[in-house]
Amino acid sequence: MKRLSAFYFSGTGNTRYIATLLCKKLSAAYETALCDVAQNADFSEQIRGADLILIAFPIYGSSPPIPIRAFVKKYAAALKGKSIAIAETQYFFSGDGAASMGRTLEKLGAKVVAAEHFNMPNNLADCKIFSVKNGEEIQRKLARADKRAEKFAAAILKGKQKRRGFHALPHAVGYYCQRKYWRKLEADKRSRLRVDQSRCVGCRLCEKSCPVSNLTVRAGKAEPQGKCVLCYRCVNLCPRKAISLIGKEPPAVQYRGPNA
Repeated sequence: MKRLSAFYFSGTGNTRYIATLLCKKLSAAYETALCDVAQNADFSEQIRGADLILIAFPIYGSSPPIPIRAFVKKYAAALKGKSIAIAETQYFFSGDGAASMGRTLEKLGAKVVAAEHFNMPNNLADCKIFSVKNGEEIQRKLARADKRAEKFAAAILKGKQKRRGFHALPHAVGYYCQRKYWRKLEADKRSRLRVDQSRCVGCRLCEKSCPVSNLTVRAGKAEPQGKCVLCYRCVNLCPRKAISLIGKEPPAVQYRGPNA
């Protein structure tokens, strides 16, 4: 049986949900391995032995998150010549979110055989522009994502090149509406994570769950270290709702993830 290695980064569970779902739908034709790029592991063997590689990630400002970019850079030589499918998760739209990574991979010598966007529930819990929903309120959106995953997996199994976002219009939308400005702001936003010290009780949940060890508890209070990757995991997990990133105030409602 052929082998599929799926590599994903997920802040609050949306991308993990899609990556897991695609692995299940492709398991009839592939022996699958699901790998979290945030883990401190050597993925050389999983890449080398794969007939197909799936790279799944959330999109921020029409740009792949830092951990995914770091993964691709680290394994650039190993990815050369590999067939790759891309699954990108987003709240509303990104223009060319999947293609922005696809073009990088193709410059490295990989072959992007499929790319798709998946609309998922909002996890920007401290941003008042978009509401956060959980439980029954997100089931319709998840059902639509499941249906899209079914079609995407079927296209891959049939060898069809379904490459969303690679045309000129979505490229222009992604670049001029988001990515051109986002990349200039990204470094500043990495240091903007805030912890309301009056709410923090030093439970260490944020410290343990952060994928890049950006939070450290000292003297009973969590302190950001200025290397946030903007995944919103800590904002949504904090039991005291003490953490915020984009918004000026901690969230009123936290996103519990697609499996909650």
